[in-house]
Amino acid sequence: MADNPSQQLLDMWKRQVEEGTQAWLRMMGQAQAPTPAMDPQAFWRPFMDQGMAAWSKVMTQGAAPSPDLMTQWKQFLDQWIAAWSRVLEQAMGTDSFAQVMGKQLEGFLNVSGPAKKAAEQQIDASLAGLGIPSRAQVTALARHVAQVEEKIDALEDKLDRVLRRSSDAAGPARPERA
Repeated sequence: MADNPSQQLLDMWKRQVEEGTQAWLRMMGQAQAPTPAMDPQAFWRPFMDQGMAAWSKVMTQGAAPSPDLMTQWKQFLDQWIAAWSRVLEQAMGTDSFAQVMGKQLEGFLNVSGPAKKAAEQQIDASLAGLGIPSRAQVTALARHVAQVEEKIDALEDKLDRVLRRSSDAAGPARPERA
C-alpha cells in the first residue's frame, strides 16, 4: 500500500503534522521561563513555513487522490485535533499563558472603556441633534416621575390623617332640631 499515491500523500502530511507538533512541544518546554511580549509572527512562522513547504512538494508531485482518501483524511484530522487539544490544554494550564491572557484582557478593557464612553457621547449628541431624548434622559425622567408619585402618596396619607383627626375632634354628628 506504500505505492499508493494517496497513502504517500497522507503519510507525508502525518509526518509534517507530527514534526510541527514536536516543534510546538519543544517551544512550550522552552517557554517555562518568563519571556517578554510574544511576537505572533515569530511564533507561527516556523510552523506555517514547514506546512507550506510540505504542501508545495506534494502539489508538484501531482499525486491523484483515491476514493478512500476522504476517510483517511477524516481519521487523520480527528487524530490531529485530539493531539492539538492536548498540547493546547497543557499550554493553557501554565502561569505564563495566564499572564499573557491577563495582559490581553487588561489591554482590551483599557481600550474599550474610553471607546464606549466616546460612542455614548456621540450617540447622545446625535439624539440631541434630532430632538430625541437619550436613554439617560428617559431614565432620569422615569426616576423623577416615580419620586413625584411617592410624594403624592405621602401627601394623600397625611391628608387622610388630618381629615380623621378633624372628624374625631368634632365628635359624633348631632341631629339638628327643628
